[in-house]
Amino acid sequence: MKTTSLIGTTGLLIILTMPTLAAPSAKGQAATDYEFWQYIENNAARTADEYAASHDPRATYFFKTSKAEYQENGEYAGKYLVQLNNQGRSGDISTATLVPNFDFCADPSGLDDSKPDLLTVIGGTFNDQKF
Repeated sequence: MKTTSLIGTTGLLIILTMPTLAAPSAKGQAATDYEFWQYIENNAARTADEYAASHDPRATYFFKTSKAEYQENGEYAGKYLVQLNNQGRSGDISTATLVPNFDFCADPSGLDDSKPDLLTVIGGTFNDQKF
């Protein structure tokens, strides 16, 4: 937490406490920079598939690609979000956005990639239709 003190025009001391946002990973230190990321990416696809099964079963993540982006603003400010994109053989496109439940700025090789709670799906689309 970051604390800032201000003295107002009435002479009252006002203390503002704001959460300190995490910083982006140092170069080469994000989870995606490690070889073990492929297993976490597969876990993300399984998690997204499970989510899609109950929201829009047409969406699949078998031929996925992933990217992670640090959020500077918005609801997930100070966190990384993982975006999965999948273009199926039929041309259908599925996307899923997941928030990691682990330290994204560290080597993920110590994580159990079989656990279903490594990432949480916060949204998905099938052919640009949100579900």
